[in-house]
Amino acid sequence: MIAPKLQELPAPPPGRTGWPWTEGSPPIPPGDGWPQISVVVPSYQQGQFLEETLRSVLLQGYPDLELLVMDGGSSDQSVDVLRKYEPFLTGWVSERDSGQSAAINKGWRRARGALLTWLNSDDTLQPGWAAAAARAFREDADLDVAYCDVQMIDRDSRPLWVFWGREPSIEELMLKWRAPFAQQGFLMRRRTFEKCGYLDESIHFTMDAEYWLRIMTAGAKFNHIRQTLAASRLHDAAKTATKRDVFLADLLKLTDDFCRSAPPEMAPLVDKVRRRKYWNAAHVSYDGDERRSAIRFALRHLRDDGINAAPRVGGMIALSLSGAWGHRALSAWRRLHNRLEPR
Repeated sequence: MIAPKLQELPAPPPGRTGWPWTEGSPPIPPGDGWPQISVVVPSYQQGQFLEETLRSVLLQGYPDLELLVMDGGSSDQSVDVLRKYEPFLTGWVSERDSGQSAAINKGWRRARGALLTWLNSDDTLQPGWAAAAARAFREDADLDVAYCDVQMIDRDSRPLWVFWGREPSIEELMLKWRAPFAQQGFLMRRRTFEKCGYLDESIHFTMDAEYWLRIMTAGAKFNHIRQTLAASRLHDAAKTATKRDVFLADLLKLTDDFCRSAPPEMAPLVDKVRRRKYWNAAHVSYDGDERRSAIRFALRHLRDDGINAAPRVGGMIALSLSGAWGHRALSAWRRLHNRLEPR
């Protein structure tokens, strides 16, 4: 599909200006061996954001891009948006499915591109994403996965902070529950997808982390494009904001599965991961304002890690008992740490 021009798309809603409403990416001339990109958008009850998501993909100005939307049977305005943009979509469905991972897999089964990704229906791509990501693959035949820095935005698309990509590391992911990069804007070669397979449909929140672990274990080559080329939306209706207990259960399952299946040479790391998992769970609970759970997990960490863990466990208990001011202090420290951390 040739990317549509701005004037060819439906007019934006009243009051919407800037990217991707009244601005688009510079068009890239067709030809010159640009690989086809397939973007799958899993969607459910995100109609208020879906149009912005679709336009951010369509207005990349990329000469060979297919856009597939797999909606889970939304009852909001999602289907109206899809019908509005139907002439510009490679395909779409709106039918019940078994969750986000299943929807992405359904789209990937239909995708034909040499490069594949998915984009959540409340997130966006930034101008120039497709050109920068595809160029990285054209310049390096050995490259398997490209990823970028990601702007965090609020429900009104106002910038909050940037998720800076880092060097992929199994140790960082499993020991600290720290993803090397945000999912938004990642792109992988088809051979990598064929080697690593589809998403695990039993996982509904951490399917991206599980997939990064699979790709890293397979020895993939990564490229960090040091540009902010995608945006992730934080809002009260987001899955991780409404079902944090399921999110935490997925992380614990991912950790346990890794400890069971890791090769023998990773035994020292597995031991550290086992001793640290409830400390990570305490942090996730605390971030979700589940302070009793945070204390309970911190005490389980003390049991697993021994007396050396006592100072940090005491700190977590003190924070959990301190109320809102402790939460604000920790959030401020994290924001400062994020700004000062080397890129």
